[in-house]
Amino acid sequence: MSQNRRVLTYIAIALIVGAALALAVALASSGAAGSPAAPSGEAALNAAGVYADDEGTAALAAADPAKEQPLLDKFTSKDPFIPFPTPGASTAPTGSPTATPTGKPVPSDLAAKIRVDGTNYTVTSGDKVPGGSAAAFRVMGVTSGDVTFAVLDGKLENGDKSFSVNLGEQVTVTLDSGVSYEIRVLSIGARSGGGGSGGGKGHSISVLSINTQNGTATATFEVDGKTFADKRVGDVFSTSWGEIEVLAIDAAAQTVTIRHGDQTLKLYAGQVIIK
Repeated sequence: MSQNRRVLTYIAIALIVGAALALAVALASSGAAGSPAAPSGEAALNAAGVYADDEGTAALAAADPAKEQPLLDKFTSKDPFIPFPTPGASTAPTGSPTATPTGKPVPSDLAAKIRVDGTNYTVTSGDKVPGGSAAAFRVMGVTSGDVTFAVLDGKLENGDKSFSVNLGEQVTVTLDSGVSYEIRVLSIGARSGGGGSGGGKGHSISVLSINTQNGTATATFEVDGKTFADKRVGDVFSTSWGEIEVLAIDAAAQTVTIRHGDQTLKLYAGQVIIK
């Protein structure tokens, strides 16, 4: 009898628990049906306060201008291999170099000794040769390697108006009139003082050669077109420039040291000095 009661008690407890569970499920179902559906997609983002790209950017920019996105099309590309300019430094303008105007002698600190049809002249830029009224050419420039001449009247038979003669070279040029000239550049050296003797200005002195005779060094000079041969150390000779004394001759170095008045000069073989 007591066993039957115990079974009935267990059944009653089970029924009570089942009814409680059923009631809980019913209440949960009715609460879910009464609440609004959760938003989805863009509506859910807007409901949470998050904007789409365009709207969000505009809103954020209005709220904080510092967060405005930069306009990339306002920037220009930069070559990484070109250095940035130094602050405060000015950039030199670029352009083609200006050519030296033609038709005008180019100033130079050099003088040249030339020979025209057998007559020697020491010339600088601007001088005319041959001398006097027979001048046919103007010296347009003297460099360390050549002398440039321009035809005074007419042109050469090949149509050129100017030509150059290299140091040590002799050329024959013919004008369109048929007159020919032999021109040789004997030496080129530093210009000192006035112009060339070809223009009738100043004096010129050069050492034509330095040799050794019987163990004694000798030098041959040319002063204002006149030659003074085989001068030794200690020799004094008179020239149109005045008296010149030979102080030293170095055959190995091809140099001669002379005294003129209170001046001492050191000359190299082939060098021309104009005073």
